[in-house]
Amino acid sequence: MPLLNFLKKNKRKCDRNSRTFPPELIRPIVLNLKNDKKSLHSCLLVSRDWCKETVDLLWRQPFHFLYTCNKTNPSGFSRFKNSKKCHCSNEKRQYQVTNLLMTYLSIKHDKEFVEKGIIKAKSERITFNYFEFLFVLDLHELYCAIKDWNKWNKSNSKLRKDNYSLTFESIMRYFITNTPKLKILSFDTKFKTNKKIDNDHNYFSNRDNYILDSLIKESKIPEIIHFFDNLTELVLAISGCGIFSSFSQICRNIQKLIIRIDSPFYGVVRVESYQLASLIRSQHNLVHFELFGTPEMGINKTLESLKESQHNSLKTLILNNSRIDYNATILSYLKYLQNLQELRFNNCICKRNIYFSIKKYKNDIFDDRKNYEEGLWLPNLKYLQVDYIDEKEEEFNELSFVISSILIRCSPLIFNSNI
Repeated sequence: MPLLNFLKKNKRKCDRNSRTFPPELIRPIVLNLKNDKKSLHSCLLVSRDWCKETVDLLWRQPFHFLYTCNKTNPSGFSRFKNSKKCHCSNEKRQYQVTNLLMTYLSIKHDKEFVEKGIIKAKSERITFNYFEFLFVLDLHELYCAIKDWNKWNKSNSKLRKDNYSLTFESIMRYFITNTPKLKILSFDTKFKTNKKIDNDHNYFSNRDNYILDSLIKESKIPEIIHFFDNLTELVLAISGCGIFSSFSQICRNIQKLIIRIDSPFYGVVRVESYQLASLIRSQHNLVHFELFGTPEMGINKTLESLKESQHNSLKTLILNNSRIDYNATILSYLKYLQNLQELRFNNCICKRNIYFSIKKYKNDIFDDRKNYEEGLWLPNLKYLQVDYIDEKEEEFNELSFVISSILIRCSPLIFNSNI
């Protein structure tokens, strides 16, 4: 990149003139590079002023940088989108992971890691408390880092007498108790399905969400309370009875919530839908809500909780791959979300009724003699997307058009709609 080459070629000159280069000009430059790992690292080495203005950006989501090779995604929600993966060699990545985790472990000198010989009781002074900069934490990325650490340690154990390994539970607790400013936390489906970190060490507990259960038992610890209370964005793309209920007890300030309910068992979906409703109601100011893969019963329970507790704050509602059988019911909830600005139905599944023809089924849902627009008025809605498919994953264009037509007539500000 041009700026990267400039910094490399002019490092000495920039260093001599750094005192006359005001920080208020440095900051906009590094902000423009916030997703470019290589350029940020070059900025870090220019001078003290450049380092001061760059270090927080480079360490706001270090595990994300480690596994994405300059991927341009500013948040922790890459789990639902195709993105570039890290193409570094396993050895290089494992070496980088080991250095990264050793840096974090050397900040607080936790007694557990000292006793196990993972870190020394007294080590070199760390320049910054990098926990202060940690803004985004994806548990799958952290899990991968521990896995790579253990592989690196195992492959190099012949050169040393020690052969220690890290457990996910101990590292997760260490990060939670020492990270004061985290805003985005992500649970990933891969985190649930990968049961062990190493072939020989550190099996995950068979109990669903055992880490959360353990942390909630310790929720009276001020550092843990602050960690969860400080979160503003939360991704829960992991099934397991109790997880939504657990978070509803410790999180109150979530503004952006992304949820996936993906279970083939009706009983599990029913329980999780009720617990999700509890999580929604416990938030003080939910602005963005996105849901993946939920049957109609779960959709109705979710919309009911949004209507009752978040009708004044919710601005974005996105339903993805959700099963919706009776659309009139959905519209009846929407009329209470007066501040909604963005509404999306992405690949929502409309169930075919085997006892009726498609035409009669549609007429059952939307009878022209009924006025579904009565009381439905979305004065702030600016973006609308309606995309329906049937159970055979075929486009249901006519039904999408009917839904869109009703919503557009009730939304005077819509200027961008995808029908």
